Parts: sequence; C-alpha cells; structure tokens
Amino acid sequence: MKKRAFSLLMALALLCGLAVTASAGESLPFESLTFDYLSGAGAWAGQLILHADGTFEGSGYDEDEDSYSQWAYEGAFRDIQRMGAGAWKMTCERMDSTLEVGPAGKDEVLGEVNNVEPVGPAPDEVWYLYAPGELPLYTEWAETVRLIYGEEVLSGSFLMVCSKDPEALPYAASVEDSAQVMAGYGEAALAMDGGNIYLDAAQGVVKDADGYIQAADIPAKVNGRSVTAIGDGAFENCVQLESVTLPDGVRTVGERAFAGCEALRHLTLPASLEKIGKGAFSGCALTSVTFTGSASGWKKLMGASAGAGLPGDIAVNCAVSDFTDVPLRHWAAPYVDFVFIHGVMTGVGGGRFAPDKPMDLGSAATVLARRLGVDTTGDPWYAAGMSWAEKAGLTFGKGAADTLERQELVYMIWKAAGGPADDGYSLELFPDWAAVGDEYVTAMSWAVKTGIINGSDGRLAPEGVTTRAEYAAVITRAYAFFK
Repeated sequence: MKKRAFSLLMALALLCGLAVTASAGESLPFESLTFDYLSGAGAWAGQLILHADGTFEGSGYDEDEDSYSQWAYEGAFRDIQRMGAGAWKMTCERMDSTLEVGPAGKDEVLGEVNNVEPVGPAPDEVWYLYAPGELPLYTEWAETVRLIYGEEVLSGSFLMVCSKDPEALPYAASVEDSAQVMAGYGEAALAMDGGNIYLDAAQGVVKDADGYIQAADIPAKVNGRSVTAIGDGAFENCVQLESVTLPDGVRTVGERAFAGCEALRHLTLPASLEKIGKGAFSGCALTSVTFTGSASGWKKLMGASAGAGLPGDIAVNCAVSDFTDVPLRHWAAPYVDFVFIHGVMTGVGGGRFAPDKPMDLGSAATVLARRLGVDTTGDPWYAAGMSWAEKAGLTFGKGAADTLERQELVYMIWKAAGGPADDGYSLELFPDWAAVGDEYVTAMSWAVKTGIINGSDGRLAPEGVTTRAEYAAVITRAYAFFK
C-alpha cells in the first residue's frame, strides 16, 4: 500500500495538540442520531434528532403536581467544522418551537403555568459535538455527564455541549447507537479489481489506493454515508489502473488525484461533480469520458477545473441532451456534444440544434475559424468567419447564405489542417469517385484515408449537401488535425 502522508500528518498534529480545522459546511458522520437530555434531578426530559446536514428536530415534556408543559421544535446548525479527529463545531442558525401548557385536572391552574420555556439550542449559540471518548474528561461537562448519565455514556457515546455555558446540560446519544455509528467511523477498506481503496468513512473521502489496483468502481455510500470526494493524490501513480467510475454525489476530485496513472483510459464522472483539482489527470492515457450530465454541465465543470490535465480533444459521452431535436439515440449526439463542449458550434436558439439543416458557407467558415483560434465576434455573426475564408481562398465564389457541396466542405477542412500531401489513397473504391472535381481529389482522398468522412450509403456523394449534424461529425473527427 502507498504511503498515506495526509493521515500521518493529521495524526501528528493531533498528538501535538494542534487544531486541524476543515472548511465550513461539512457533513456530520451519521445520517441521523437521537440525543437524550435530562435535568439533573430528572424533573424533565426530551430528545433531539440531529441529521448529517445540521438540521434537527426535537421534543420535551415536564410536569408537576398541578400542571404539565410539552414542547416541540425544529431548526438547523450552520458552519459545521471538523475540529481534529472526533470533534465538530457548529452554530445554531435557527430554532422554531411550539409550547403547550395545561393543568393536571384543574382548569383554573392553566393561567398560572407561565414560566416554562422549550429546552433546546438557541440561535447563534455555538455547540460542539464529540465522538465517543473524545469529550475532554476534566471539564464541568464531563462531570455533569457522569452525574446524570454515568461513566459508560461519557466514554461510549456521542455528546453535544453548548460552549456558551459550561454548566449547561449536555445532550447524549445512546451507547448502542453511538457504537453503530463508530463501526464505520474510521478508515474503511474496499476491495476493488487488483487491490483496495481506502476511505475516511466519517468524511466520505477516498484518500488512498493500493498501487496495483486495476479498476475502481466506487460506491455511492460506505457504511450508510455518502462518498463526496476523491482526496489529493488518492490514486497517484497507480500505474495499472485502467478505468474509474465515480458515483453520483461526488463533488470534488483533488489535486493530482490520478496523476501518473499511465494506463488510465476511461472515466465515468457524475453530474454532481463541481471541480477537478490541478493535475488530477496529468500523465494519464485518457481517450474517453462518460459524463452523467449534459454537455453544458461539462463545460461548466471544465470552467471550474483549470489545469485538471484532461486532454482538450477528449471524447465526452454525455447522458443528458442539451438540444430537444438531438435526443441521445440520434446518431450525431456524441458529435453534437463534442462541438458544443469545445465551443465551435452552438444551437440555433430555442433549445434546438437543427441537425438536418444544410450547412451554409457563413456557418462553415465561422466554425473553422473558431477552431483555429480566430476571433469570430462581430456583427453580423458570420462577418469574421467570412473574412477569414476569403483570405484563405475558401469561398468558392459563394456568399454566406449559400450551401456547400460535400467536396467543398472537405476541401475547407483539408486546407485548415494544413493541406496534407496526397498519399495515393484510391477513391475508386466508391462507385461515384469520378464525380469528385479534379481540384478536390487530394482533399477527398486524405479525408477518406483518415476516416474523417465515411461516405453516404456507400457513396462519396461529392456534390451533395452537408447537414449541420454531418458537419459536426466531420469537425469532431478532424479536430486533432488542426494546428
């Protein structure tokens, strides 16, 4: 197994008494946990149910010889921060409550019951949550726990205390429930193809992997808690790792998380992903990505993930369509996603791509100019593209609104790729090869040889019209040839 430097550093920090503070807004290490609270004399009691996101609800009851009171409330903590290995700090954001008071058999007593308040967290109070055995033993809180709950609860359960008042009564989860949470609280090892991955189960972070792991299909939950992140360097230099699938719910991939995974060729990434750290995929052999979101979602992710190390021309297979007229089953869907992701072709408005619309010269020139890094902004929208095409001798005596023959579009692609020399590839394999114009033979031969065009129903159809969907396919296949 690789060295896990982060864990060692954290352990050293804790041993030295240093506070290791995570960023605000973390989740707590359980889906929900019920806390009991009691008065010192046992005169009243209640419960508080705390959830992983900091929301809570609770209720309580009090009575004496003449009256009773009962209350219910719900609220939320904000700014949840992990403080070291087993303590969390949080601030009460709100607490809404209801209170019912009544007599014990005499209606006239009702007016006299006026001094009971619901017991629970108050807004802006700072609270601490301690994992079993983590509450400092020599505090007023610890003595209160011993007095009310006993030594077993002090050492074996999750405890909530209010920092505002050291003498305030603590909230205690049951020892049995706390033990169930703690069973998956520390590090979890999950078997994968060729080795294990290792998680901080409390935080839902994949933090390490065996060096010879070959595939990682990471589950959405471990011990009932969601996996939300891949840590910095978690799979770094796993040289036999070939494929990775991250589940929905993962929000971040850390810096250099998969750096040096030289056999890694395919990724499945979730729509929930918000950021990929610098160098996360540097040194990988990636050829394709499956993304469970849309092309627009992928563009947003890439905008937040500068320097992630993903190849600029990598094929991304999206699971959600951005265009109503290009459903996932459409033959051109992956090509439309590609040109949309790379910003060389966009829709026609109204959530449509118009895949069957003929490609005109103004559009074709603008797309190619964008791919070559030409600034195509301006009015009208095709002006800069047409200007570039005129200087390059690629207008064929036509105007921006005129459609182009397939051989003319192939010629434009060939010229934009630098006009590669003809290597003698024969077009005679196609029955209509003689219809190719003499000036287009070299370009057409090159395009067929490289797989940029595949023919239409077994024919080259050089004088036919190219649609927007077909042009998206051609640009995608030719993308790597442009300099």
